[in-house]
Amino acid sequence: METTNTRPQFEAVSVELLGKPIHSVRENLEGFLAPFALTLRHSLQSWLKTNQVDVIFQGVELHTLRLDDIDKETLSAFKHDDGGFAYVHLDAATLIALSDSFYGASVARSNTVLTASDKRLQERIGKLVIGNIAPDEMWTQSEFEPGYGMGLRATLDIQFGEHSGQLTMDIEGNLIRTLIEELGLQSEKDLSDAFSQSLATTPVRLNVLLSKKTMPLSDVLDLAPNDILPIELLTNVPVSIGNEQLFTGRVAEQDGQLVLTLNHE
Repeated sequence: METTNTRPQFEAVSVELLGKPIHSVRENLEGFLAPFALTLRHSLQSWLKTNQVDVIFQGVELHTLRLDDIDKETLSAFKHDDGGFAYVHLDAATLIALSDSFYGASVARSNTVLTASDKRLQERIGKLVIGNIAPDEMWTQSEFEPGYGMGLRATLDIQFGEHSGQLTMDIEGNLIRTLIEELGLQSEKDLSDAFSQSLATTPVRLNVLLSKKTMPLSDVLDLAPNDILPIELLTNVPVSIGNEQLFTGRVAEQDGQLVLTLNHE
């Protein structure tokens, strides 16, 4: 027998509600970076002395930077004075194409091994990007340090001649908290109260095990539709949520229906 608490006034925990500050940061970043795509396009066209460059803003999404997914040697890290990191990365093929044009290389490279000059160009582009988050004087170029917690990833597509790639900026959890404070997005009310109230009213499924039966495997294999299995009710019925047993009870009859009387334990 399974019973489910489904009172209509109960509401499940709302992740969107409890995570509102980070979503506000995301919306602010989208507001900053959408017009920045045009600025970056003009800057690249000026640096490369060509109009064969286009930048398209794709959006900002929730993202957790995982060490297994990145090559820390190919990204540019920037540390905010009030705490937190931003990481800027341009795919190698596109960065090399931009770099060869920027430094006036006579022959295009066929490999994707980044040089110090390539990384300097990425850092220069990165400074333009992070300047949309906070003033230049609040940033320090830094060695890579692992990010913390849920963050955000902004993505811009860059097209240069026949090359097409992506520029990403990852903002890790500590920087998210810094931005929440600086943008005045922190709720004055402690979210723990709202979380506790929402958690307390979340519907859960109670599982009540009424009977157990042991029988040979050969008998189980011989079972067919409409077969009847004799069973006996357990004296002490375990009650659980998922794999966690909460208490035991006794099955009884009241007003023509089965009920469960909880044991004193």
